[in-house]
Amino acid sequence: MKRSLQNYLLAFLLVVQSLSVVWATTPKAQEAILWIYKGVAAYEREDFGAAKTYVNMALETEPNFAEAYLLKGLLEYHDGQVEKANASWQKALDLNPRLPDDMRKKLESRAHKVEAGLTSQESSHFTLQFSGADERDKAWVAVKHLDEAYSDLGSRFNTFPEGKFSVIIFSSQEFWEAWNAPLWLGGFFDSRDGKIRVRIDTPPGGDEEYRRRVRHEFTHAFIHKLYSKDLPVWFQEGIAQFYAYSSPSNGFWKDARMESLKKETKGAPWMELTKVERVIKKKDVAPGLIYLGYLESEALILYVAKERGDSWIPMVVELLRAGKNFAEAYKTVVGITPEESMDHLIHSWS
Repeated sequence: MKRSLQNYLLAFLLVVQSLSVVWATTPKAQEAILWIYKGVAAYEREDFGAAKTYVNMALETEPNFAEAYLLKGLLEYHDGQVEKANASWQKALDLNPRLPDDMRKKLESRAHKVEAGLTSQESSHFTLQFSGADERDKAWVAVKHLDEAYSDLGSRFNTFPEGKFSVIIFSSQEFWEAWNAPLWLGGFFDSRDGKIRVRIDTPPGGDEEYRRRVRHEFTHAFIHKLYSKDLPVWFQEGIAQFYAYSSPSNGFWKDARMESLKKETKGAPWMELTKVERVIKKKDVAPGLIYLGYLESEALILYVAKERGDSWIPMVVELLRAGKNFAEAYKTVVGITPEESMDHLIHSWS
């Protein structure tokens, strides 16, 4: 889940679309905005030399143009200058600390307008929204995976949450128009409105990868309905991947996935769990390190499942619902702390 770099780009593109609102209408601001419009267009067509020129023109015109530093960072990252890129992104936030919140609010406002015009239809466990009759058949492919995940998790946790799950199904074009979602992003769950959003098109990897995409986001929604308080992000992402890859028909799926994770993390630095939590939550470091944080989270969940059995996750959630905090629930079920579990995993792999 290589999100950090793409999130910066997504956020930047959104800001560019609304610069006339964000910025004061001074002559210099207007000129800087025009340079950045050209810079984004050049970046999108992969004319990085021209994009650099336009960014420099924008910053010469308006040196405190926070949004220009976002594009500057993307160009530096493209050149392999990770430290410079991070410094540029930090400069953007220093100039405008409200930048992420402002971006999110504008993005959500526009996206919700798009979503309001979609067709609605009910299924047994889901309230669906999608474009229209021509996409109905494709929408039901997603429902097939959602129903499977609903039955699987309900039986594992021995409970089926009350009420239906809200699911919005997009084509790639609709996802872009609503959320500026790049091609790598298959969907997301928003705990604030309780809705699952997934793309309808089949990704590279075929139906099996699409199944994992849907199951991942549904797991987030399912756990949130059972326990809506905050949980460690490493735990949320780790179990979402665990159930995304879970295959009742394949008794060796955990071994296969563990071997895959070993290969992907081979030679990479293992982080303490507190750092894993921070890099996934903050996303303020190099994208490769964030991706490693997701892999290590998944590996930890999978490691404990191989040691303690798959039921350890439902047992932890049951204790949370009974009033224990996460640290207490984890140690009661697993017998050691999450940090100790991570140490055991690292030792077993080394």
